[in-house]
Amino acid sequence: MRQGLLNALFPLPRYLKMPSVGLDISDKSIRFIGFKEKKGALRIDRFAEEKLPTGIVVRGKIKDPEKMKEELTRFREAHGLEFVRVSLPEEQAYLFSMRLPLVKKRELKESVTLQLEEHVPLKPEDAVFDYEISGERADGYSLGVSVYPRTVAESYANIFIGSGLIPLSFEIEAEAIARAVVPKGDHSTYMVVDFGQMRTGISVVSGGAVAFTSTVEIGGAEITEAIAAALNISRTEAETMKREKGLVRGEGGKEKAYASMLSIVAPLRDEINKHYLYWHTHQEGETARLPIAKLILCGGDSNLRGLPEYLSRSMRVPVELSNVWVNVGRTDEYLPEIAFGDSLTYATAIGLALADFIE
Repeated sequence: MRQGLLNALFPLPRYLKMPSVGLDISDKSIRFIGFKEKKGALRIDRFAEEKLPTGIVVRGKIKDPEKMKEELTRFREAHGLEFVRVSLPEEQAYLFSMRLPLVKKRELKESVTLQLEEHVPLKPEDAVFDYEISGERADGYSLGVSVYPRTVAESYANIFIGSGLIPLSFEIEAEAIARAVVPKGDHSTYMVVDFGQMRTGISVVSGGAVAFTSTVEIGGAEITEAIAAALNISRTEAETMKREKGLVRGEGGKEKAYASMLSIVAPLRDEINKHYLYWHTHQEGETARLPIAKLILCGGDSNLRGLPEYLSRSMRVPVELSNVWVNVGRTDEYLPEIAFGDSLTYATAIGLALADFIE
């Protein structure tokens, strides 16, 4: 059950349901995907990805709103977009869990509002929030709550509206990814690692809701740069080597390449492990935390050869590449026209688009 960050800004009629696409903006690109129902199953309707000029988005934050409007306007016109669902940068979000007594579900929003200042340094009138019920017992509810400063949410809304796009929802990136990579109805606990070019998102999904999220300023671009510096080759050559050789020690006699990759991946592993240990050693509230069953990898650089094996071996926990189609349909019946490696970059966009079909 979601109320939607956007509803606090521009309440929409409850009956209004517009076909939309999930639109994901990163430092380097804009991508979208949309689905349609065909014979009771979901199929890809359309998708595209384009490069974004450097400097418009930095570390997930829009630094040049006017240029962003120009790019979104061009993107909208090129692909005939109108209604979109969009993710917001996690660095500016507050995420927390809370318990509430058993009240009528329509009263939950007011109950969260009354307790908001106990959890975040914002007054209710200065914040917009979303919540999801992660557990329900005879004595009350467990909620996962995400909060943004109203000024941040309004600035994003204005950018999209100014470009001619109509945003139907905003949500934290980790929430969208969870909708894509965790099977619907699965209430186990997972750590999701979104390994992108410029940064890595780490989140814990438990009880069907995101319980924790953090961003690490380490990305795949740093691996490319490390290889280029170690072997004195161009970034293009280094990127090719990274894709072809991966984190496989000694293959092709490229020990320097392996060592340079490890110099970036090892600190990332340490950050992931820090959050993994924190989850298991720090208790919040009376409800016991379920142990993390496995790590799920997504993002454009998560398909680095040898990465799942390295993380699993060094952290002693199961690690797997995500199946971003798990809530779209069975791939033995329908093979999406996006290659597996490329599909990992669409995790956020897929999760956003699925909001049209998954409650």
